Amino acid sequence: MLKGVDLDVYPGEIVGLIGPSGSGKSSLLHAAGLLEKPTSGTVAIDGEAVGGLDERARTRLRLSRIGFVYQFHHLLPEFDARDNVVLPMRIAGVSLAEARAKAGETLAALGLGDRLTHQPAQLSGGERQRVAIARALANRPRLLLADEPTGNLDPSTSQSVFDRCATWPRPRASPP
Repeated sequence: MLKGVDLDVYPGEIVGLIGPSGSGKSSLLHAAGLLEKPTSGTVAIDGEAVGGLDERARTRLRLSRIGFVYQFHHLLPEFDARDNVVLPMRIAGVSLAEARAKAGETLAALGLGDRLTHQPAQLSGGERQRVAIARALANRPRLLLADEPTGNLDPSTSQSVFDRCATWPRPRASPP
């Protein structure tokens, strides 16, 4: 349970949460990412209170404005790397051709251009995590939430991923 938390994150800002195991870091991410409804308080994105939205509206908002990277990749094993990244774009209504092209570009930018057609079981742990990061970036979210996103990456690859995310194209404007 979280108590007394007040957090503002501004465009372009990178915020790290540090605390002991069980202190609520993941719970805060789940509330901020609309995966869990807070029992009290307010969650706002772009100045709009969103914590009380119904599940359908929360899902639409997550799809259009929030990207998630979990400590464990949660890739779909029956899809190759590219199609794992394509999936959120297709759900958002992007054409298959455009989604595949963008997925290929994103994966290449993360050093996986030669692994597009590999199933998750054919990828190393670090490669799977980079696919998960690419998937989180697929819809160009305004807010990227990550729970130990580089825990399975070596220091050099972690730095490369952070550098790439820092220079990622700006998110599209919020819908009116």
